[in-house]
Amino acid sequence: MPYPRFKISMPLREVCRSVVAALGSETSNTLAKFSEEFKRFGNYDYIVLTGSGRAGFRLLLESFDLPPGSEIIFPAYTFHIMPVVAVECGFKPVFADVDPNTWNIDPDKIPPLINKTTRAIMPTHLFGVPANMDKIDEIARNNDLLLFEDCAHALGALNGAEAVGKKGDAALFTFAMSKNMPCWGGGAVVVKDPDLAVRMERMIDDKNLPAPFSILRRQFSNIPGILFTQPALFPWTLYPALRAADLLGSDFFDRPFLEDIVAVKLNYKSKTTGLSPFQAAVGLRQLKRFPGWLEKQVKNARYLRQKLKDCPGLQLQQEPSGTRSSFLYVRARVDDPQPVRRQLLRRGIDTKPDDMRNCAALDIFGPRKTCPVAERLGGHCIELPCSHFYSQRQMDKIADRIITTLSEA
Repeated sequence: MPYPRFKISMPLREVCRSVVAALGSETSNTLAKFSEEFKRFGNYDYIVLTGSGRAGFRLLLESFDLPPGSEIIFPAYTFHIMPVVAVECGFKPVFADVDPNTWNIDPDKIPPLINKTTRAIMPTHLFGVPANMDKIDEIARNNDLLLFEDCAHALGALNGAEAVGKKGDAALFTFAMSKNMPCWGGGAVVVKDPDLAVRMERMIDDKNLPAPFSILRRQFSNIPGILFTQPALFPWTLYPALRAADLLGSDFFDRPFLEDIVAVKLNYKSKTTGLSPFQAAVGLRQLKRFPGWLEKQVKNARYLRQKLKDCPGLQLQQEPSGTRSSFLYVRARVDDPQPVRRQLLRRGIDTKPDDMRNCAALDIFGPRKTCPVAERLGGHCIELPCSHFYSQRQMDKIADRIITTLSEA
């Protein structure tokens, strides 16, 4: 049995229920219920629901009276869109190198980057592994800097007994279909300051929310992704197509994950839409399932990582002691990803190419900065199949095929 690179965490019955629900109408009360349940889940202070994670970040930046050209420190190895949003809002991203073990921002690399124009630090909990927030928080407070947490990968991750997203002045979450609690899109910003929450809410356009069927149309391409990664269908549909693309030397199935680096428009302003009642209703149902999913995902990921810990040619991202990763993605670094991915595919293990970037080397952000660890990671990390839908026996098969492939490389 072959295994797909990723399985969307939305059961088929939820797809059917979403379509049926789209025919009806949800009330704004659904938004209040979802906000309250999400707040209770993470023991958060205030929640602002937005149309997407990146829209939430733009809204957050526009809610502060920061001088144009203010600097925000990001990890060098991260998803490039977040620093792009900072540039769109008229700010300057500055990149700190990442830790070679956790792949998260290295706290020791932050202080040398701080100057009189620095206004904020934004660590990413990369792939669900919590960043060292105690050290980063201390640096932010000692330098009177804002602290934003990018929790797009990390819903359910823990620093000690505390949910990620509680250290910073604000934290960003997303409910995109590639995340561990998909709701047909949408996002949330967690904040500590009630006045900030009010300011953000006032800036949201809640009168032009997309209709349910409009949301489903935008996400239509994800429905085949849910359908054709089912165990009964993947071996006879998507997997043969992946093998054919491999034989033809085509990157057709990789292109959707490698978002283009595009020019940005300075001082970009937009009216941010909020989460729709339809998405909130989906979120309420997903949130009930999520703790069980998370427990199984963590169990499977730790089991897979334990089996692969001595696999030659494979470097795994480390989970720091005293933390719990959400393990949204299980990724590993290899020296030469493409031939490894092709060999794994022939053994029935589909993998995803690296969609993170060494942002310090991207021309769009100005002169190249030297970040050796990020340079070593960027373009070299592949995503391995791991899902809460899999049994331990299936995880054994995945691990054994990876070990055999890498041992023969």
